[in-house]
Amino acid sequence: MKKIIVVAGATGNLGGKIVNALLAKGADVRAIVRLKTDLKKIKDLEQKGVTVFQVNTNNKSDISKHCLGAHCLVSALAGLRETIIDAQRVFLDAAVEANVPRFIPSDYSSDFMNLQEGQNRNFDLRREFHQYLDKATIKSTSVFNGAFMELLTTDMPLILFKQKRILCWGNPDQIMEFTTTHNIAEFTANAAMDEESPRYLRIAGDRVSCNDFVKLLTELTNEKYKLFRPGGIKL
Repeated sequence: MKKIIVVAGATGNLGGKIVNALLAKGADVRAIVRLKTDLKKIKDLEQKGVTVFQVNTNNKSDISKHCLGAHCLVSALAGLRETIIDAQRVFLDAAVEANVPRFIPSDYSSDFMNLQEGQNRNFDLRREFHQYLDKATIKSTSVFNGAFMELLTTDMPLILFKQKRILCWGNPDQIMEFTTTHNIAEFTANAAMDEESPRYLRIAGDRVSCNDFVKLLTELTNEKYKLFRPGGIKL
């Protein structure tokens, strides 16, 4: 019998990749989407073989009835408090109500468990949700994967291609972890399908420092890259 996996956030970038990875592993995938979701996105999911339910995502009972019989609910929701705290609570409560045995929260980040409160807004929100999650009568697995590797050439200004510089605020030998969203999706799908997945799953596609980036980009481009130090990390 196929395992039924429910995905929240299936129309998003990472959520869509998680759906693809689950389908490739033979899962029966259900996607729960908002009432105002673009119909084209819904049709794209349905053409892949996903069962899509449009519901009022503020209504726990509306979500719960579509979670009956599921093995795991995977959250790939992205946003701030109204999403990471409020919306995820509804999905979590719905999964508990439907007796879904497992839940994967939308973490997909660096391991924030030992960070002090106030150092990072997004991590604070996820940690606050964990306080609620860990009291729920459901097993959970958080995926900690470092930063999305794709950000290195887009929104994360670490590699300054035009200036031939690597942006470095702190120790140039400090190791940073990066993982592609495709690999994150594959690991998440494995965790969703595996009843023995741990509470915390720590993965990394690569571990590099700013000095490593200087050497790597110099070798790849045959142009000399250097560190750019705009300041320190202390307040």
